Amino acid sequence: ISEALYEDRLITVEYYNAEHKTQTATVMPLGLAQQGVRLYLVCRFDGFDNERTLAIHRIKKVVVSTFNFNRPQGFTLKKYDSDGRFGFGEGESCFIEFLITKKAGFHLLETPLSHDQIVEECEDRYKISATVIDSLLLERWIKGFGSDITLLKKTSGIDRIKCKRAVNA
Repeated sequence: ISEALYEDRLITVEYYNAEHKTQTATVMPLGLAQQGVRLYLVCRFDGFDNERTLAIHRIKKVVVSTFNFNRPQGFTLKKYDSDGRFGFGEGESCFIEFLITKKAGFHLLETPLSHDQIVEECEDRYKISATVIDSLLLERWIKGFGSDITLLKKTSGIDRIKCKRAVNA
């Protein structure tokens, strides 16, 4: 990936999505970004005109093409980041605790929301608590899970609750 970024070469990636389905795609690598413990490839999929991110830990195979590409006009990783494409934006810290179905929440075992994330395994769900940034993006992220998530608590970071760690996150 680094070689392709440095030389502006297309790559073919084989990766698995959140539903564990393996997919193959040709992408234009535009940058690498780290969010906590997660590392993402910012790229543009062949045939599309918008940037997306792929979690590096989900990429199984990379083949660097001999074909070069022209970087999209006006794209910068700094602007992509400042547009709020990573994380939950700016704001004050808050402590959240929620239940999420195992299918919808599995990715949180691979890539925690924060360094203090705690995961408790229940029968068909995970109970997750973490300190995150309180923002509109956080609210949208929670709502995006629909009935797969139940918010139990949201408080300022000072009012943290201590829980036992049942599953390594």
